[in-house]
Amino acid sequence: MLKRWTTALLVLIVTAALGCASTRIVDTWRDPNFSGPPLKRMMVIGVSKRAGIRRTFEDEFVRELEAKRVQGVASYTFIPEDGEVPKERLVQAVKESGVDGVLITRLVTVETRTQVYPGTYVGPPYFGFYGYYSWAWVGYYEPPQFYTYDVVTAETNVFDAANDRLIWSTTTQTYPSNVKKDIRDFAGVILKALAESHII
Repeated sequence: MLKRWTTALLVLIVTAALGCASTRIVDTWRDPNFSGPPLKRMMVIGVSKRAGIRRTFEDEFVRELEAKRVQGVASYTFIPEDGEVPKERLVQAVKESGVDGVLITRLVTVETRTQVYPGTYVGPPYFGFYGYYSWAWVGYYEPPQFYTYDVVTAETNVFDAANDRLIWSTTTQTYPSNVKKDIRDFAGVILKALAESHII
């Protein structure tokens, strides 16, 4: 029973250490010369060689954008090709989509980290030799606990489609667990920051 409670407590400690949200912002930059108006229609580009990941990212992000009353456009609806496309192809897609902003997210690094918690010993209370002998049978040792988890660092940039100017940039760290949930959490964090910066 004690072992189960100890293990559960360590899991809670690890969860708290990683934070309640799966994504956190590390740093943000905003173009001080951008005076608006806020973007109303935005193309979302997920840079990934894996078509499924890219499309899932763009679809989930578009849903979150529309929940914020911003029209979202998944880039794959105009650029169905997988992988990098020529600049001319991208320019054409942005023009045809009629967006006033482009949001692009790329993976920077994936780092595996290990959290170590030292072992503990719960011994019997000391009541002299005879008392100690009886209680010694219930002493308990919890070995060290090791938890390994990934940290995904990503960079998200927003460009003004009218003049191809970078107007906002941020670096984030995500602790992945479930792809769709992670993307929803990621989009929520990004869109909250964009709204606070008056980009959308």
